[in-house]
Amino acid sequence: MGIISIPGMMTRAILDGSDVKQAAQMQMIIMFMIATSNALSCIIATHLVLRTCIDSEHRIRSNCIDTRPHALHRASSAAVQAVISTVGRGWVFAMSALDHMLGEVGVGSSSDTNALSERTRLVN
Repeated sequence: MGIISIPGMMTRAILDGSDVKQAAQMQMIIMFMIATSNALSCIIATHLVLRTCIDSEHRIRSNCIDTRPHALHRASSAAVQAVISTVGRGWVFAMSALDHMLGEVGVGSSSDTNALSERTRLVN
């Protein structure tokens, strides 16, 4: 709990000339305050969730529970899909440009050029 901030605060108080006992007490008070605020926030969050999701007859209200993935997860999934789609379109474009360049240069054996000419005849 506060491996940097808590001992750093105590060390600073000692270096400033404060009493060691007073610095240790201050460290304990800060640790108890942090623990109390964490416990209180957990209790409040649990109480609010129970009030929202449980009705007066102690049944779970399934219409109040959102089963979709978290909004951040949905946004990151959409971003990943957009990147994959863009890369895929770029790959198709690059391959068609490479095919076109190889067709103009006439790279390959005679069987390759015959296959290329058959393909161009089918396209035209």
